[in-house]
Amino acid sequence: MSLSFKRYWKPLAAAILAACATCAAYAVGEVLKPIEPQTVKIAYFNFGKVRAALPEVANAEVIRMTAEAQLRKDVETWNSKLIKMREEKKPQAEIDSTKNDAQTIVRAKQEALAQLVESASLSVRVRIASAAEAVARDQSIDLVIDGQGIYSGGQKVFDHGRDITAAVLARVIADTESKGGDVPAKKDATPDK
Repeated sequence: MSLSFKRYWKPLAAAILAACATCAAYAVGEVLKPIEPQTVKIAYFNFGKVRAALPEVANAEVIRMTAEAQLRKDVETWNSKLIKMREEKKPQAEIDSTKNDAQTIVRAKQEALAQLVESASLSVRVRIASAAEAVARDQSIDLVIDGQGIYSGGQKVFDHGRDITAAVLARVIADTESKGGDVPAKKDATPDK
C-alpha cells in the first residue's frame, strides 16, 4: 500500500499550519483575554509633597550634600597630591600606585554614599506606602496611585478619583508621632475631596 502525496497534501498542509498556529500561541505566552469593565474606587496622592514634608528627608538631604562636599574635597586633595608628585618627578610606578589608592578610596566612599541615600529613600518610600495603604483601608478605596506616576488615563483618575494627599501626610505624621520621631510643621494641607 503506497501513500500518494497528491492525495494527502491539503490535509497535511492544514495540519502543519494548525500546529504552527498552536506553537505560536504558546510561544507568545497566554492569549490576552479581553479587559472586563469593573467598578473600582480610585484615589491618588502626591508622593513628592508627602515626601517633602518628612523631616528625615531634609536631614538625609543635608547628610548627602555634606558627604558629596567631602567627596569633592577628597578628590581635589588626591588630584593635588598627584600633581605635586608629577612636579617632583616621582617615579611613574609610585604615581600609579597613589592614583590606584585614590581611586579605590574615592570609589568606596561613593558606594557608601549611594547606599546611605538609597537606604534613606527606601525607608521613606516604605513609610509612605504603608500610610497610603492604611488610608485606603480606612476609606474603603480599592486602588491608590501616585498622581505623578500616571502615564495614560490620568484625567479620568483625577476627575473620578479622590485626592488623599492630606490624609496620607496626616497618617505619616501620626505614625511618626507614635514612634516618638520629629514631626514636620504642617504645610499647605489640602482637604480630601
